Amino acid sequence: MLTLDASLRISTNVIFTVVGQDAFLLNTRTNKYYALEEVGVRLWELLNEGRQLRGCYQLLLNEYEVDPPQLERDILELIGALMENGLVEVIEE
Repeated sequence: MLTLDASLRISTNVIFTVVGQDAFLLNTRTNKYYALEEVGVRLWELLNEGRQLRGCYQLLLNEYEVDPPQLERDILELIGALMENGLVEVIEE
């Protein structure tokens, strides 16, 4: 089960580009695009900096006016979708 304590890494086959406030990720292995909006873009940037998921959650709590349980659900849902699309991977420790 995915939690905020999961260790993640961005897949090596992902290209990321920002257009306005949105971002697009391309899985070069499958040639499929995935779009992110503002908060998703910020989460991606934090993950790209090598931050742990729980640390990303804490920073997003400070940066956005959001209900903590809702943010946790949204992050885990987004990470699940990113995993399904081969854009991030859980690192087994």
